[in-house]
Amino acid sequence: MTERPFDDSVTFEYLYELYHKNLSSVVSGSALEPEASSEASSSPADKQYQRAPQVSLPQPDSATVPTAIQRRASYRESERRPITATELATLLTYTYGEIREADGEPRRPVASGGACYPLELYPIVLDSPDIDAGIYHYNGEAGALEQLAEGDYSDWLEAHWTWITSADTVAAAIVITALPGRSADRYGEMGYLLAAVEAGAVIQNTQLLATELDIGSRPHNGIQYRALREQLRLRSEEYVLSTVVFAGTPPERGD
Repeated sequence: MTERPFDDSVTFEYLYELYHKNLSSVVSGSALEPEASSEASSSPADKQYQRAPQVSLPQPDSATVPTAIQRRASYRESERRPITATELATLLTYTYGEIREADGEPRRPVASGGACYPLELYPIVLDSPDIDAGIYHYNGEAGALEQLAEGDYSDWLEAHWTWITSADTVAAAIVITALPGRSADRYGEMGYLLAAVEAGAVIQNTQLLATELDIGSRPHNGIQYRALREQLRLRSEEYVLSTVVFAGTPPERGD
C-alpha cells in the first residue's frame, strides 16, 4: 500500500493526531518475530533494584483467583468453532456494554477517566450460525449490532492482518477504535493515554470472557491500519487502536 505524503499545512490541536498522521500503514511480520524482540533489547525482562532490600511475599491464594485469569492465553492453533449470537452478545456486553447505572448515568465494565468512554467496538463476523457474516458496529446503549457491510470478509481479513491465514479458522474479530476527543475535551493531551489504557482493559476483559466461553482469542496489532480505517469509514478524529481475533478454543491450562 502506498504511503500518503505528509501534509505539513495541516494543523493539529493534539499531539496524538500528529502521531496517527505519521503511523505506518502496517506492522510487518518480521517486526513481530520472536527473534526480533529478543535482539532489540539485552536488558532483563523485569526492572530490578539490585541494591534495594527485598521483602518476600507469601504464596498467593490461588483459590480466590477466577479460573479464567489462570487460563488466559492467546490461542496458537485453532480448529473450526463458529461463534453464536449469544456468545458474541456476552463478549460485547460484559466487555464494553452499559451494564449498570451510577448517579443516573450508565456505566460500563471498565474504568474510564471521567466516565468518558472514548472507545468504539466493530465486530467482524465470519462464522456464526445465527448472525449474518459482515462488518458491524456495536451500539452499547441499545445492546445491538449495526450492520455496516454484509458478506464474507475472510479473505480481506487474511490480507490485512499479519500472520492470519486460512489455517486460523477465524470466527470473528473485534476492532477497537478510539475517539480521544471525548476524553481530551476534559483532560487535554492526557485523554489519548486514558483511551489507550482503557483499550488494554477492554482486551483483557474480552480474553477473560472468551476463556470462560471456551473461545480461543488473540490480540492482534499486526494490521494494516489505513485499510481498516477505509473499510470502517472512520471519521478523521477516530483511530484504530487494536483488534482481538477469535478462533478455536483456548489453550489447555499449563500450555
